[in-house]
Amino acid sequence: MHQLIVKQALHSVHHIHQLIHRVFTQQPGDGSPCIEQLLSLFAEDFQMVTTTGTMVDLPQVEQLFRGALGARTGLQIEVSDLRCVWQEGQCAAIRYKETHTLDQVRTSRLSLALIRIQDESAQWLYLHETACP
Repeated sequence: MHQLIVKQALHSVHHIHQLIHRVFTQQPGDGSPCIEQLLSLFAEDFQMVTTTGTMVDLPQVEQLFRGALGARTGLQIEVSDLRCVWQEGQCAAIRYKETHTLDQVRTSRLSLALIRIQDESAQWLYLHETACP
C-alpha cells in the first residue's frame, strides 16, 4: 500500500501542474473548466505558504487562479526532482522543484506538498513554496 500511495501522490504533482499550466495559458472560455478541475484537488481547509511567505487559504487560491486565467500565454512549467520525504497511512509529503519560464525569464521554487490519497484520488492538504535564488 505504501508504494501505491506514494506513486499516486507523485502523479498528482504532475497532474495538478498540467491543470495550472492550462489555467494560466488558455483563454478564459477554454481555461474555465480547468479551474473547476483544479479546485476539486484541494481540501476545503487547504493552506499554502507562498514564495513571499504569505499564508493563503482555498478561497484566496481560487481568486488567484480566476484572476490569472489566460494571463500567462507562453508560460512553460517544469516539475523536477520529485521525492517522497514522508508517508503515513493515506498521506504523503512530496518535495519537488517547480520552474516557470516566461519571456525568457526563469524562476524556480522548492515546494513541499502534503497530499492525501482516498479512493485512488488525490487531495492536496497543504503546500509550502520557497523561492530559489
